Amino acid sequence: MTKLILSVSLLGVLSLNAQESSPWTLQKCISYALENNTSIQQNTLQGEIAKNNLKQSKLSRIPTLSGNGNHNYNIGRTIDPFTNTFNNTTIQSNSFSISSSVLLYAGSQVNNTIKQSRSAIEANEAGTAVIRNQIALSVSSTFLQIIQAEENLKLAKSQNEITKNQLERAQILFKSGATNQSTVLNLQAQSANDKVNIINAENAIQIGYNTLMNLMQYPLDQPLIINADISFDQPEELTNSVREIYDLALQNLPEIKQAQALIEQNKYGEKVAGGRLQPSISAYGNVNTVYSQSGKSVSFGDTSLVPIGFTENSGETVLIPNVETNYADKAFSNQLSDNLGQQVGLSISVPLFNGYRNRTALENAKMNTKISELNLQTTKNQLRNDVTNAYTNLKIAQSRYEANVQNTNAQKLNFEFSQKRFNAGSMNSVDLLAAKNQWSQAQMQLLNSKYELLFRTLIIDFYKGKELTL
Repeated sequence: MTKLILSVSLLGVLSLNAQESSPWTLQKCISYALENNTSIQQNTLQGEIAKNNLKQSKLSRIPTLSGNGNHNYNIGRTIDPFTNTFNNTTIQSNSFSISSSVLLYAGSQVNNTIKQSRSAIEANEAGTAVIRNQIALSVSSTFLQIIQAEENLKLAKSQNEITKNQLERAQILFKSGATNQSTVLNLQAQSANDKVNIINAENAIQIGYNTLMNLMQYPLDQPLIINADISFDQPEELTNSVREIYDLALQNLPEIKQAQALIEQNKYGEKVAGGRLQPSISAYGNVNTVYSQSGKSVSFGDTSLVPIGFTENSGETVLIPNVETNYADKAFSNQLSDNLGQQVGLSISVPLFNGYRNRTALENAKMNTKISELNLQTTKNQLRNDVTNAYTNLKIAQSRYEANVQNTNAQKLNFEFSQKRFNAGSMNSVDLLAAKNQWSQAQMQLLNSKYELLFRTLIIDFYKGKELTL
């Protein structure tokens, strides 16, 4: 079978070449489309964000740790924290601290946030699968449309060849006087109409390839050929009931799994919102130290007795001891070690009133859960409608195909008999062309019904969880 290669340049020029590229199967087209689709890539990145959120939620269980350092200038009249006296000089100081805290209880917000993040990941993965299925179905449908258009082109060319042969015979008969000019003109008109059908079929192929290349995000400057050499075996009679197919679809389709995961995600969101209404308990610890330019070390020297007065009765001299005190700048490292302080404790926070924010968040979370539950039911209802329609359409397609097979066979016999009568001179060209057009129309209807049956069978197989393949 001759293959059609379509290469679209920026000017939209079509080039036919059967040797530039190997044919693409349906599975290869689907794989390429899934790999290059931007919607899938965006959803995948959203999934990475959801995974990061899960990781962050898990890390909320471990203690926090932070360090702090300050360098200060006290200018003007200030109290020296080391001497507890007023000082008018500029004093430089440093303070350092390391603090840590761990959440002990917060209404199970951490655990529920982790579970909510996991549900978000499941919903994202199911959403990606939904997009993948939609793309696969679109590619499959377009793939079949191209094959059908190529079959229509062959049929149009075949019909044109028949008309050309009849026209050549009619022209010979007209020259010999065995027929009139009307017969020749009718066949010339039919030949022109056949050429229009050929052009329409070629345009349908071009449009199909354009659609397929857009779905695949395929480069416009590279040739593309699909493998149109597929065998058609009439599908076996459908034995599953519509209810059985619907039950299989409920188990297999990611739309249902996505809707269920969103319900779980919103239920955990309810619990997180409810946890904000409960007290939270945390343990904390702190290590701190300070250095000041005014920090001094004190040393004591000799002790002497200093008179301060006399007694009233005896006039004896009153003496008090006087200790010599020496001050020196205290080293930076010594100050840090001497001023080291530690602090540990528990803190509790009770939400009493914050403008009804937490209560509103809880009510909204409950509403989101109800919305997601309704969304699941809507998804099931839509799936039921789709499966029912697909089941009915397949039954109709089977009946239509069988009827068109019989009609095509009958129209072919009628045309062959009419052609013999025309050659014998017992039928005019108008009746012959009518028989030919009826046969051509029957062949076209048979082609359409064949590929409709293929596609309808593909849809049912998809709902049953089978791989899309031809």
